[in-house]
Amino acid sequence: MKRFVGRLLRPIYPLVDRSTIGWLRQRARRASDRTAFHTAVRLWLRGVAVGDVECAFCLGDAYQTGRGVIRNTPRAANWFRYAAERGHVESQLRLGRIYFHGAAASLSKQWERTARNADIAAATSAALLESTPKIEPDTAEAVVWLEKAAEQGEAEAAALLGLIFLEGVRIDKDFDRARAYFERSADAGQATSHFGLGEIYYRGLGVEVDHERGADHYQKGADLGHRRAQLATATIYLTGKGRALNPDLGARYMRLAAEAGDPYACYMYGRMRLNGEGGPIDVDRAETFLRRAGKAGHLPAIQALAALYSQGGLVSPDLREAANWFRAAAAQGDVQAQFTIGRFAAEGIGIAVNLGEAARWFIKAAEQGHAIAAYNAGVFLGNGMGLPADQAQAVRWLEFAAEQGVSEAKVKLAELHMRGTSGQRDLGRAIDLLREAAEAGDHTAKTQLALICLSAPPGQRDVGEAEKLLLDAAATGSSDASLHLGHLYSGQFDQAMIRPEDAQRHYLRAAETGNVVAQHIVGTLLSAGQPNEAMLSQAVAWFRRAAEGGFAPSQFQLGVLFCTARGVEQNLEEAVRWYEMAAANEHKMAMYNLGVMLIKGMGVEADAARGESLIRKSEISPTPKKTTPASKG
Repeated sequence: MKRFVGRLLRPIYPLVDRSTIGWLRQRARRASDRTAFHTAVRLWLRGVAVGDVECAFCLGDAYQTGRGVIRNTPRAANWFRYAAERGHVESQLRLGRIYFHGAAASLSKQWERTARNADIAAATSAALLESTPKIEPDTAEAVVWLEKAAEQGEAEAAALLGLIFLEGVRIDKDFDRARAYFERSADAGQATSHFGLGEIYYRGLGVEVDHERGADHYQKGADLGHRRAQLATATIYLTGKGRALNPDLGARYMRLAAEAGDPYACYMYGRMRLNGEGGPIDVDRAETFLRRAGKAGHLPAIQALAALYSQGGLVSPDLREAANWFRAAAAQGDVQAQFTIGRFAAEGIGIAVNLGEAARWFIKAAEQGHAIAAYNAGVFLGNGMGLPADQAQAVRWLEFAAEQGVSEAKVKLAELHMRGTSGQRDLGRAIDLLREAAEAGDHTAKTQLALICLSAPPGQRDVGEAEKLLLDAAATGSSDASLHLGHLYSGQFDQAMIRPEDAQRHYLRAAETGNVVAQHIVGTLLSAGQPNEAMLSQAVAWFRRAAEGGFAPSQFQLGVLFCTARGVEQNLEEAVRWYEMAAANEHKMAMYNLGVMLIKGMGVEADAARGESLIRKSEISPTPKKTTPASKG
């Protein structure tokens, strides 16, 4: 019945509404206040039917905010235009904003998700959107409507016009017009206008530079909550340019800008709290604001967080966090971060070892000119680590690193030229590269050059030059150089160079720096002949160090010592353990002795089948004479 009466009265609504438009607006406002937006929209439509611009504005607002209707900014613009053309100032401002930013219709996807047929729902959405084409940004049209609003005293429109002409947003810059609009609206408390005037006077845009006047306007804008003005004011107080130097006020305004969400301000305020500028050190607040900036993608903040968590100091090192931030910086193209996350992935620092990821980051850093990353990329590609082996690309990156002065790259290239991996074998080029690296102080290059000298035919050897190179390299801590000096003074290259005491001294130096070959030799020298118990004890200690370093001859020798109770108490189980290690490292004699012990069940449960298999694998034929496993040492 109610609907029937409504249809009968509809033709006379315009007559009634025209004379009672104020009452109609009040009804619509009350409906809107109690969130009965559909009722409010029907009432506003009745108002527009009799030409009421306020109702047209309310309809535009409804479409812009999606209250009572589906949100549709282009349709809102139609209603704002209707009211704007009739002098409605707020509609002129809204319409100017829409044209400045552009707009497109949008539909909630909720109804599409609940529709039975997704294809039909999507097609319906597209049809609805096509019925209201999007509005492209149009600064010229925006200026038309904003100027109309500004002429009626709309301060916000004047402030936006000032910003448009100041920054030249899709229009020529005009500092004079910008200043005029800013001055017109600044007295109305427009923070944007004070910021704009600050820019004009502080930077001298169309006027003479006036830092103090610019600072005045910046601070007024800052106090009105303008984020960029807060940042500018903070910078002024921290630099003392336009204001007296005042770190406390600088920190205060920087905090306001940071709390308003400015990423740069978050970064700066975080640094200030780390360094105790403008207030006490506050690590928690520093982390909070640096992380805000970092999550917003601010690269300096990301770099600061990576350094903070990797280096520690004010906070405990957290390499997992550091790896996350290094990776984020690397993704933004930070070459040092690319190198660092590559190293983390290669060495398992803060993340699991991932040679593929390491290789990719090294290559990215190398492509930006990072010399050490180029060397690493060359090594990875040359050895097929993380990526398929590519000798041509490996040489390319090693050549680049060598050109940048990386000695390790020169040594690696020399090795490739000596092996012929980079093409034909080129000993001359290898020697040139090694000499360049040696002159730069690289001890590996010096050692390699010395070995080349010593490997020449007897009549062509330059033993004196080799000795000099090895002594230089050993003086810088090279264990390989010390090892080869031991060989040199043992007479391995020239009988005239035999100096037993010097040989032992250099072997011991190499052993002490972790060289497993030297450790084994020292153990052998100590246990040779008729050593006393102290010497045997020392020999066992050196054999053990080399064995624990994975050196198979020392593992085998420990097995022999535990079998024979020489320097240690006899322990066949321990002997088996060391023989097992050496055999796993393909030591033939260890395989043989272990096989004999398995057959006989010495120190281990008998396993004749495995024992015979190990003896066959050792390729050692047993002699007719009866022996014990220990005598094979």
